[in-house]
Amino acid sequence: MSRRVRRVPADWQHPRNSGGRYVPLAEAIPDAPAPYPAASYMPAWPAAERTHWQLYETTSAGTPLSPPCPSPEALAKWLAGHHVEAAPGFTGTEAQWLAAIKRGGVIPPVMTVGKRQVNPLDYT
Repeated sequence: MSRRVRRVPADWQHPRNSGGRYVPLAEAIPDAPAPYPAASYMPAWPAAERTHWQLYETTSAGTPLSPPCPSPEALAKWLAGHHVEAAPGFTGTEAQWLAAIKRGGVIPPVMTVGKRQVNPLDYT
């Protein structure tokens, strides 16, 4: 259950299939061969249009876990207020989410220290 913050336009509506479920979209890697059809990737918006932050799960290529938010602080507040899991069984405070977002917004799936699982928001 990896998570990643993606930059999106304010009016971004992630596509859904005919059953109403989100369609997974991977992030394209610049100058890398694309093994999937173009419709399987997030749109390549110009940087000026990517004004909002949105949390995605990235285990199955990518579906949103939050709405687009106008700032890292707004996203952190939404994630904490909605008890979104950073990993199975681990939620985070607004401060933990904000710190993870500001460190690059990549949240690893599970963190262990010795034999104990720890909140990945504390170690990203």
